[in-house]
This record gives sequence, C-alpha cells and structure tokens, in this order.
Amino acid sequence: MSAELVVEQIEAGYEPGLPIVRGASLTVAPGEIVAILGPNGAGKSTLVKAVAGLVPVSGGRVRLGDIDITHVPAHRLVHAGLAFVPQTDNVFAGLTVAENLELAAAIVKAPRRGPDERLAPVYAMFPDLARQRRLAAGRLSGGQRQMLAVARALIARPRVLMLDEPSAGLSPKLVAQVFAKLAEVRAGGVTLVLVEQNVKAALALADRAAVLVEGRERLVARADELHGDARIAELYLGRPAASVAGGR
Repeated sequence: MSAELVVEQIEAGYEPGLPIVRGASLTVAPGEIVAILGPNGAGKSTLVKAVAGLVPVSGGRVRLGDIDITHVPAHRLVHAGLAFVPQTDNVFAGLTVAENLELAAAIVKAPRRGPDERLAPVYAMFPDLARQRRLAAGRLSGGQRQMLAVARALIARPRVLMLDEPSAGLSPKLVAQVFAKLAEVRAGGVTLVLVEQNVKAALALADRAAVLVEGRERLVARADELHGDARIAELYLGRPAASVAGGR
C-alpha cells in the first residue's frame, strides 16, 4: 500500500541557518492516525507547520501521495488535499459558527458548485455545531471551538488532516469528546497526524506514534506497544532510549 504522507529528512526553521527540525522523517499510511509526541521544544509544532507550508523547509522532501509538496505554499496545499488545524486562533471568534463554515466553503468550493453541499455533511458529523450555528464562535466552549476548527478543515475534503495540540486547554471530558470525533473523522477516510502533549490520550487514539527529540524522530512504534514504555519517559527526560522500535 502506498503512503499517504512521507516526510524525508526535512530541515525547517523560522530563521535561515537555524533549523528547529533537523532531519526528521515520517511515513503515514492511508487511513492511519499518527501522533507526534515529545518534550517541549522538540520541534513537533514546527514539523507539522513545515509540512503545511507555514515554515520554510531548507532541506529534505515532503510528499503527499505521489506529489512533491515540499515548497508548495499553504493556500495551495488545501486544494491538494492537506489541511492543518493550528493550536490557537483556529476559528474567527467574531463570526458565527455558520459564518465560519460558510467562509471555508466559499474558499474551497469546486467550480459551479455552491457551498451548501459541503456544509451538510459537516453539520451531520457535528450536530452541536448545527444546533448552535447562529452563535458567535467566541462563545463556544473550548471543545466546541476545537470541533468547529476541525469542521472548517474538513470542508476542504482533505486526504490528510494535521492538528497541533487538539487537546490543549481542554478538560479530560472534553478531550475525550474531541478525540472521539477525530476517530469518526478517520472512519470517514481521512488520514490524521496530530501533535500532542497528552501522551495517554494520544496513544489511546493513534495507530502509531513518533517521539521527536531535538528536531529528530527518536522512536517510532505502534501506539499499543508504547503504553507504559520506559523509553518515552527516558526521551522526555533527555536520556538516550535503549533502542528504537518501528523505523523511519
């Protein structure tokens, strides 16, 4: 089976000559959920932003299916089939739920098609948003805002959806609700890559996980093999892992 997303030895950072991601590699299969874990400052968010076209890539290559997207700008990646949900500022707080979704639909709609055909399946998947479509996004709960951000991304009908810290600031109950919805998104045929600090929740959702340290993947393995694995604690604490499972 061909890979849906391939990251090959990429280097990326915000300033020329100062890479934060230093040769990271990752392969994601179609329909898979992959969690990117690691200590603060490991380069997790920079990695997904680089893949999403938001951080300059100075080395390596990124492929979406058979297409090289290494230097494709973010606005074109949406049409190529890759969507990204940032950790913060991921909805327009002053617009209603409906206006947020309608704006996304207007941007990504196919020629000669109206936005309504893209909204119906999203409202069906997120009934809370359908019920509160006239409410300003800024008045939603944290979990509802996160679901609205995901819903906006899904309007583009992506092949791959990347999320940066979808559980940030949420209560355990809301984390469970958001992650249950992400499982539904995967069931609909979307491949997911998520950066997470909530290791327990991420491993419960993901098929595989990659632990990033100092801009490089240090451990890649099946999620069910990593529950309680001492290597994760060692990597988070900055000590070398005994061995590396899985592969690049």
